[in-house]
Amino acid sequence: MNDGYNQRLEFADLNYGEKINPTQNDSKHHMAVNSDLYKFKNVGVLPLFLRNFVDAIPDYIEGEELYRVKENDVNRLDLISWKYYKTPELFWVIMAVNNIVDPFNIEEGKVLRMIPKDYIEYNLIRYYK
Repeated sequence: MNDGYNQRLEFADLNYGEKINPTQNDSKHHMAVNSDLYKFKNVGVLPLFLRNFVDAIPDYIEGEELYRVKENDVNRLDLISWKYYKTPELFWVIMAVNNIVDPFNIEEGKVLRMIPKDYIEYNLIRYYK
């Protein structure tokens, strides 16, 4: 599998931000718990750099589908997430599964691997360590 997605995580050494460890009071929302936290001067704490799910996802999952990006879906992973998962919030799963680094560079005709929502819920969000 291409390491473009993994490569993005290597740039976490930011000169203007400090990586911090989460506390018990931090958000338990899937985006927060599956990201690293950074503290920025005059901004606060932000979750950045989604942890690598690529290694946790097999090459094939029963029930997965392929989706060809249509003209109306260009650069709109939130819309594609809504079509498949009935929520725009799972766009990050589409990015991880398809090794997408820039969600605003999705061209018409690109074929995306869409894994089943139950796999996401039970194997990535709830039980991923």
